[in-house]
Amino acid sequence: MPRCWAVARAGGTLVFVAMGLALAVPTVAGTIAGFGLAGLGVATLIPATMHSADEIPGLAPGTGLTIVGWLLRVGFLVAPPLVGAIADVTSLRVGLLIVPVAGVLVIACARVLPTRQRTGAVSVPA
Repeated sequence: MPRCWAVARAGGTLVFVAMGLALAVPTVAGTIAGFGLAGLGVATLIPATMHSADEIPGLAPGTGLTIVGWLLRVGFLVAPPLVGAIADVTSLRVGLLIVPVAGVLVIACARVLPTRQRTGAVSVPA
């Protein structure tokens, strides 16, 4: 029985804490460790999200996964320019605050992920 919500909450917490510390304590070692641990937190979120999307009741297998894949592509294209635009107006530290804020959003939204697997198969029309 998958616990995607627990994985998502742990990943979001790791992103929030690690990136928050990297921004609060701007040393070389702290920044490297913070970015690395934030990356580890995100690395746990992607598979959990993909699994949960593929288990959405009422959708044919693969449909939710396709939607999440496209949303990830959009996020990968939008996030860097957004951070850059905020950094141009303020500072890079303020621009990078988007990352811990995203971690908090993941923690808050994790409860919508399923706590058990789909029981019945969905028939795909020919």
